[in-house]
Amino acid sequence: MTDGLEGAGRRHHRGRTRPLRLFVLLLLGGVASVGVALFAALANSRETATLHWHPTDADDFLWWNESMPVGRDLDWTLVDPRRRRVHLGLESITLEARAISRETGQPDVATAERIRAGWPRPCLEGVTWFLMRATSPPSSPEIVDEGLSPIDLGNGARLIPTRLIMGGLIVDSIVMATVFAGFGRIPSATRRIRGVFRRRAGRCPTCGYPGLEVRCSECGFRLDEPRGSC
Repeated sequence: MTDGLEGAGRRHHRGRTRPLRLFVLLLLGGVASVGVALFAALANSRETATLHWHPTDADDFLWWNESMPVGRDLDWTLVDPRRRRVHLGLESITLEARAISRETGQPDVATAERIRAGWPRPCLEGVTWFLMRATSPPSSPEIVDEGLSPIDLGNGARLIPTRLIMGGLIVDSIVMATVFAGFGRIPSATRRIRGVFRRRAGRCPTCGYPGLEVRCSECGFRLDEPRGSC
């Protein structure tokens, strides 16, 4: 009777702490996801990444019009193709567009390099905008960094994305939390496997004491209990 009450109490306690453990796992998963993204941005180089060429599409045009901080008064036309550099955990997408200047009638040229980092989905991003206006006399280009922080590790400064992508962060947090939960199950699985081999050898599955009986005389484990510990 006492053992049954103790077992019910343990199950009730686990049920109450399960939401807290889930929250902690997701929190650790989020921290780990951001750490992985920052490490990927620091360890990998966009110059050595695999280069792909893709035609621009409607999503690129929509993102350009919604995100561009300068030259919004012009009618921009994206130039095909876009450049996409891919590394493990790091992605760089470069878009180029042109628009006719209302002052000189010559084409203004703008470039956006969108840097995204994270695994398995990007969870950090930043953009560098470069606008060269067709003015007379020629003027200096306008450069705007959004969500990027320069970090110098001794081999040249690198732009690290710092703006969160919530959709990617949620996916990455769930993946990392699942990994952490799996690692947390390893000790329990090891004990169960060890208990199976001990029971087959005629020993107590919990402490390994020789002589398999209804109740272990060494640790008190009962064979009719599904789980037990010394």
